[in-house]
Amino acid sequence: MQPQRAGSTSRGRGTGVLPPPGAAYSSHFAASMGWGCGAGMFPAGIVPGRGGLGRAPSRGEQNDYSQHFVDTGLRPHNFIRDVDLADRFEEYPKLKELVTRKDSLIAERATPPMYLQCDLKTQALGPELFGTKFDVILVDPPWEEYVRRAPGVEDSLEWWTFEEILNLRIEAIADTPSFIFLWVGDAEGLDQGRQCLKKWGFRRCEDICWVKTNKQNPSPPLRHDSNTLFQHSKEHCLMGIKGTVRRSSDGHIIHANVDTDVIISEEPPFGSVAKPEELYHIIEHFALGRRRLELFGEDHNIRAGWVTIGKSLTSSNFSSQTYTRYFADSEGNVWQGGRGNPQPEAPHLLGTTNEIEALRPKSPPPRAQQPQQGGGGGNSASQQPSGSRKSSQGGSQEGGGGGGKAEGGGGLVLRLD
Repeated sequence: MQPQRAGSTSRGRGTGVLPPPGAAYSSHFAASMGWGCGAGMFPAGIVPGRGGLGRAPSRGEQNDYSQHFVDTGLRPHNFIRDVDLADRFEEYPKLKELVTRKDSLIAERATPPMYLQCDLKTQALGPELFGTKFDVILVDPPWEEYVRRAPGVEDSLEWWTFEEILNLRIEAIADTPSFIFLWVGDAEGLDQGRQCLKKWGFRRCEDICWVKTNKQNPSPPLRHDSNTLFQHSKEHCLMGIKGTVRRSSDGHIIHANVDTDVIISEEPPFGSVAKPEELYHIIEHFALGRRRLELFGEDHNIRAGWVTIGKSLTSSNFSSQTYTRYFADSEGNVWQGGRGNPQPEAPHLLGTTNEIEALRPKSPPPRAQQPQQGGGGGNSASQQPSGSRKSSQGGSQEGGGGGGKAEGGGGLVLRLD
């Protein structure tokens, strides 16, 4: 995802930003674009200190995206280019091939879409309902914030109290290891979501941020919300881990570092709580368990490889007997955690190919296995005791209900103590 550039279609060095309409090209901007500082170094039609192509100078003769937002309602991140999945990896052929091959394998091994219309306030969650536990659980609860930010249509939106969300029995349907992705909005849900993860037996290990563009429907220049201090244009999805997963040795369970933790996509229409489809791709690229469940889903969330549950669904086709057959071994048993991590050949895992393994990012070997620099009398890097080094990977270590990240013993460790 790279910002658009002004006055050039080349992809060399520069700021990579598109100045808003009416902005002037200053000497500082020209230098940062790699055009040099002399008058003869500017592209045709660009005059230092003047608006490009005959435009008058704007405030401060600079790319003032904040002022442009105030003037037009167009958010600054509308001007970042290559955010669509279709053209994001054009400059990175190996990464593009990796994503293409993974998507092909995911589609090939996906179970048919299944969905169950039910009210989660009255339907108890448990393995007896589904016939198995799950490797991935995606939850988008009806937070009060969703109603609060849509005045005028709140009567058509149902919302749950924090206590009702907290009391969902997610721990009863999450296998070990497993991952949860919890949408929490961008207000009090950030703190309440962490409490939910702790109560459900997960520990937060990542925070995916959805940055909302408004190219199609520019918002009023300023929103006045008594519950916020800034103009909000994002939402968060907390990711939690249950169990122990080592990136260096559990490549059949997770593939790390394929995607980023930022999603940039268009905001849905006013009153809609729909989330970007890209999150499904992030989850499927990362977690190789094929038992995937989405709670509070709607018809537009129905997807191959997933079980979707929600009150707003218009029909049901879920059968626990049919569903569990997709993951049963030769003896008809479905793998269940509690006795260590599954083996690579476990039927509920996605699997991989030699081509994917050659392309995907991998954890470096432990320091003890890396060749030392220099000869016998030269300097060499000493290895710290396992577990004594702070992780340099993404995410953070927080107190709570198990899991987290620690570096040592050959790469990233997602651990539940």
